[in-house]
Amino acid sequence: MKSTANSTRLRRLSALLLAVALAVALVCAPTALADDLASDLGGGFQGTIPEEEVQAMQADMENADVTIGYIDPGYLSLSPVACDVWDLVSVNQLVYESVVDFDENMKPVPMLADNWTHEGKTWTFNLRSGIQFHNGYELTAYDVVRSWQSLVMAGSANPYYARLQMIAGMEATDIYVLTVDAKSTSMMTLYAMNFPVMQYETLSDEMPRGTGPYWYIQSDEAGTVRLEANPLWWKQQPQVESILLKKYDVAGDAIEAIRTKQIDMLSTTSPKASLSRKLSGLTSMDYATLTYEMLVPNLDENSSIMADVNVRQAVMYALDRSIIASNGYLDMAIQCEVPVVPTSWLYESQSAIYYYSPERALQLMHDAGWVDMTGNGKLNKRSGIMLREPNIRLVTYNEKTNSIRENAANLVKEYLEAVGFNVRVSVMDQEDVREAVRHHNYDLALIGVNLSEVPDISAILETGGDLNFNHYGSEDMDQLIARARTTYDEATMQKVYSDMQMTVVQRLPILGLLFRTGTVLSTRSIGGLTALRAYDNFNGFEFLKK
Repeated sequence: MKSTANSTRLRRLSALLLAVALAVALVCAPTALADDLASDLGGGFQGTIPEEEVQAMQADMENADVTIGYIDPGYLSLSPVACDVWDLVSVNQLVYESVVDFDENMKPVPMLADNWTHEGKTWTFNLRSGIQFHNGYELTAYDVVRSWQSLVMAGSANPYYARLQMIAGMEATDIYVLTVDAKSTSMMTLYAMNFPVMQYETLSDEMPRGTGPYWYIQSDEAGTVRLEANPLWWKQQPQVESILLKKYDVAGDAIEAIRTKQIDMLSTTSPKASLSRKLSGLTSMDYATLTYEMLVPNLDENSSIMADVNVRQAVMYALDRSIIASNGYLDMAIQCEVPVVPTSWLYESQSAIYYYSPERALQLMHDAGWVDMTGNGKLNKRSGIMLREPNIRLVTYNEKTNSIRENAANLVKEYLEAVGFNVRVSVMDQEDVREAVRHHNYDLALIGVNLSEVPDISAILETGGDLNFNHYGSEDMDQLIARARTTYDEATMQKVYSDMQMTVVQRLPILGLLFRTGTVLSTRSIGGLTALRAYDNFNGFEFLKK
């Protein structure tokens, strides 16, 4: 078995070496001549491998060291230019590398770039030399430029589109030198440089060539895909030499497949996986997604009691968010009062100030003038000769495949009624919730928003932000956000983000609950995986043992 694997790797390496000789010319050539040279060389090694060698290298689409399931109800696209299926976005991290990577705390670190400098909005990235694509060509700054251009042209459906908008222009000023014209002087530019780099000649291919530890070998009509270890990888060779991806239309089928050991590994955010994590035959590792769950309060003092910050604080103390996370979200959540993932280097741990305390909630309501005047366990407040009750209309919506958010809303209702509120839960279509919020026809809205790996929370907190649903406006917050957009120094950036987060929990423009989580399920040891995140569910796969 071992000799067969070695023979396959040697055949694959010998085929790739045919391309290396052709790539040498590009290494010494000016990048401006790259297109002409590529044309003269016949487009890489395509057509240079003898037919009998190609037949001998036909991929085994039934057996591999590890079989991974993925969910894709639509058309399979592996290319980072067209791929918008989250499961495959993570797999692509094994095939394609970026100029800048993130460490376990989501802080930018060098990857394909060896180092960088900047002066104002102009950034210079010096690429590592000697890194080869899967087709043998050496990585150049020109490949980075063309990859950026292709991803931008793919439009807003591309997962990297938003971060790439932070870049105004990009130019290969030497073979290994990349000059980037950023839209700000902030270190946020480094986050924008985290996108898959592809060999420019293969950008239009279904499986473009990357520089990562694995490369795509073949796919079939059933959506099965084979990957193998890249013998030209610039780091230590992975021990797992081959991977099969098997396609499933829905999460339930994939979860059943791993329970019955038809596949070895699966990454999913489906609540149906919550019980599977506890099965004796499976190991699991959770990771934070970028889906943030929050209660949006109505800040209009003419239409809602939630305009009073004391009432908003009372609501936060009245909720046992640990129970909401475990029972409402099936324990696939991380409590967090601010829209910054707790694993981020920019997260302020001091922002976790609201613990479960019905007594504290009642005291805050009393301070706001709400007391039980009738002895029926409900709070009242005098309004002229009338007694006003603390009525809350809580609106929310369900996802297509589950009623997680409705269950969570009902738990919120129970906790608030326990301290004297009157709560009515309305479950609507997502657009109807938006309309209710837009017209102030609500008191609290339980919603989920998808954030970015770029730690820019301005969409929620800035005046006029796209996710600022209740039209919160604060000059102080706007100034902090503006400062974050111009700050490069790490210590200053941490201080600015700390101030923003502490402002959130003190003024409560939103009532933060939690980040949703996903999980990697496996029938084998996954001890090599580490620092998993929404875009990279298999980080460290190359360190797994065979």
